[in-house]
Amino acid sequence: MTMAGRPPLRIGTHGKIKRTSLGGGVWVARCRFRDGDGVTRIVERQSPEGKYDQRGQLAEDVLLLALEERRAGAGDDEITGETPVSVLCAKHIENLVNKGRATRTIDTYRDAVKAIEPRAGSVRTREATAGRMDKAIQAICDRHGYATAKQARTVLRGALQLAVVADVLAVNPIDSTSRLERKAPPKGAPSITAEQLAQLLADLRTSAVQWRGKRTVADYCRTADLADPIMMLIGTGMRRGELLGLRWCDIDEATSVASICGKVVRKRGGGLIRESFAKTDAGNRDIILPKFVMEMLKRRRTEPHPSKDGVIFPSSAGTLRDPDNFNQQWAKVRERLGVPDVSSHSFRKALATLLDDAALSARVGADQLGHRHVSMTQDVYFGRGRIHKEVVDVLDALSS
Repeated sequence: MTMAGRPPLRIGTHGKIKRTSLGGGVWVARCRFRDGDGVTRIVERQSPEGKYDQRGQLAEDVLLLALEERRAGAGDDEITGETPVSVLCAKHIENLVNKGRATRTIDTYRDAVKAIEPRAGSVRTREATAGRMDKAIQAICDRHGYATAKQARTVLRGALQLAVVADVLAVNPIDSTSRLERKAPPKGAPSITAEQLAQLLADLRTSAVQWRGKRTVADYCRTADLADPIMMLIGTGMRRGELLGLRWCDIDEATSVASICGKVVRKRGGGLIRESFAKTDAGNRDIILPKFVMEMLKRRRTEPHPSKDGVIFPSSAGTLRDPDNFNQQWAKVRERLGVPDVSSHSFRKALATLLDDAALSARVGADQLGHRHVSMTQDVYFGRGRIHKEVVDVLDALSS
């Protein structure tokens, strides 16, 4: 008959403590302790030096303190069924920060956690059923809207996945929650036609429409330094943050190639920063600049636009330019330019439409705009990250 073995200790716990007298009021207390690496070891401690330990209690007290320190030194961050969902969310976001996730994404997820906490933050991991999580997500949607609820769902999925990996949950309950539904279709950036783009390129520098007093719209665009950046957006389809993070050293005038390798974002509590990576892996790309953009850049090099960071489009003080302030300046003038609802993102959509109208593939558009996905066939079987001269031919037609 086979005897059952001694049951294994749980990680971070100890077995029965045994006291042994060494004589003269000195005792040793020892026990088995299972460390974070899963190995069970013998840990022992003697009575404090200079103190008479009558029954070994002092030695045991020293041992228990050492076990607590050992547990803390190993991190003592074991996820259990009693771990609150709020703690899992904090761990998940800390992991994302350590992995270098974009600052703006981290700030967005932290805002989502604020919406999660009053509805599910105190729920224990073992209590995080699909039904309970679904009610919390729907409550967030009702209170804060679809976008926040979607972000909350993403954070909860990542947080509870930690419990799955820790073998506390068998499956991720978020995968069984109901689909979020928008109450209204997303508005999105409005489209702008090729004819409007061509007219806008001219009006940015020549519009005689009155602004204030004797100033014209063209005067305002020049004073606010809007004309050149908007021209760059039209000619490249760059994201707003990428535009404001573009440096002179990223431009190769000999080949008319711009290397998109960073963006300007506002870090919560830290002001504006330039991150040295794009929004996605595909966002780090090289694109050929059309002639009208290169002519603008060559002229701009001869003008006083001092920058402490070497960016092409700094603020008036020579610091990084705030993307939100840039949007506000554009919003002030766009109606008088005949494009009242056109945002900076509209220019990306316009470029994609131009490429489509020119019968260029979606792969070309994805390379130009820095999109991560096109389709399975185009992503896997076609070469990516190439420079496409066809884009320049389409864009230069605007200024001809």
